[in-house]
Amino acid sequence: MRLLFVTPEVSPHSGTTPTGDACAALAKALKGRGHEVVVLSPLYGFVDAAGRGLARRLRKVEVDLAGEKTAFQVFDGRTAAGVDLLFLGHEEMFSQVREVPTESQDLGDGRRFGAFCKGAIEVLKNDEKGFDVVHCHGWQTALVPVLVDLLELEIGTVQTVYDVAKQGLFDREILAALGLPERLWNIEGLEFHGKVSFLKGGVLESDRVTTVSPTYAKEITRDGAGLEGVFSQRGSELTGIAFGVDVAVWNPTTDAYLEARFDPMDRAGKRRCKVALQSALELPIRDDVALIAVIGEVKARSGLDSLARVVSRLMRNDVQIAIFGEGEGDRKLLEVLEEHAKRWPDRLAIRDDVDSAQVHRALGGADCVLVPPQQAPGGNLQLRAHRYGALPIGLRADGVADTVVDCDAELTTGNGFLFDEASDEHLLGALQRAIGGFAHHGAFEKARERALRADHGWERSAYLYERLYGGL
Repeated sequence: MRLLFVTPEVSPHSGTTPTGDACAALAKALKGRGHEVVVLSPLYGFVDAAGRGLARRLRKVEVDLAGEKTAFQVFDGRTAAGVDLLFLGHEEMFSQVREVPTESQDLGDGRRFGAFCKGAIEVLKNDEKGFDVVHCHGWQTALVPVLVDLLELEIGTVQTVYDVAKQGLFDREILAALGLPERLWNIEGLEFHGKVSFLKGGVLESDRVTTVSPTYAKEITRDGAGLEGVFSQRGSELTGIAFGVDVAVWNPTTDAYLEARFDPMDRAGKRRCKVALQSALELPIRDDVALIAVIGEVKARSGLDSLARVVSRLMRNDVQIAIFGEGEGDRKLLEVLEEHAKRWPDRLAIRDDVDSAQVHRALGGADCVLVPPQQAPGGNLQLRAHRYGALPIGLRADGVADTVVDCDAELTTGNGFLFDEASDEHLLGALQRAIGGFAHHGAFEKARERALRADHGWERSAYLYERLYGGL
């Protein structure tokens, strides 16, 4: 099959959320199964086209926005795995963008991504070989199935929902700004509580709808941020396919960032990585204490606010906690955590605004990893933790529920520690279970081996998507 992925981002060029990683990894896996995949994405101002080896085409892609002609520059590229890339660039719409907009009600973003969707349609119409299926990722691309239906194009469409809380909601005037017919403004169309919902349009008009995991597919029919009725309406045409992790990137047997390499059969390097991490964090070098890494954004409702409230009780246990804050975060919350670190300098360390190398080393050295309860539904921190022999501690929801098996009391089964409610008490309980489990060294090492052996590659997901595409 020949497939077109339409996405707001793609790693490593512009990937900043799970969407970018998923598009790159799934395209790579499908390429490995013999399919031709082209990934289409905007060319943002922060993407170094020359440095990434992107070549500008002489011919532009032109779209009509309410009678106004807009031309996109087209750039070609290719990943190391042989996946073809297409980028649409525009001085006004994308060159000034410094980060991928993940949620907005600003008409500028509505016009930006609406025009991009129209550009995707022109790519579909003018491609000489033709595509069998167009797979749209996230609300930013959800107008593509709507446009395919309006133009009666003969092509299968798939819409992937990453997070129902992010829908692309805009004032009604966005329809006129994009030259879309007013008949779309109704309860059976794009209208959603007085706004235009891009995501609702994609869910209604695509041939198939997918989400980031089977559990999440069930959850959004009960609590879909107001769209649960729309999701329920799709019935069997709504499918949850668990995301994987790029095993070429997250691989402790080849990871150049690690102090030492290791695998399920030879885990000696894992201890060396732990020693290196403790040393870098200026924590006591101890093999007999559980080192728990906390990786994510330091902000309210991330789980780190809950951790800050239970730290005093957590420190009654013999444990080391290493917090790796991604992004700028909440300064006030960070200051609270830093005060705790001053009180327990031998057991609590904090590093903020960490880079990719530090995340790799954190996973390599940690015994357990706390997965933020509010991580994006498509987040895969728990999968990366398994890859590096760190048992995830996470809320039993979304993809975590589908990929982590809760350990029993004796650690004879399971590869992580789950809790059932995003509350301080439940979080503390799961952390204490993990600390207690680590004290049973032999049983914990067997659980670590199970984690390392977990199959989280994209091959199974690619096979399921292959079957779904074939059904179209």
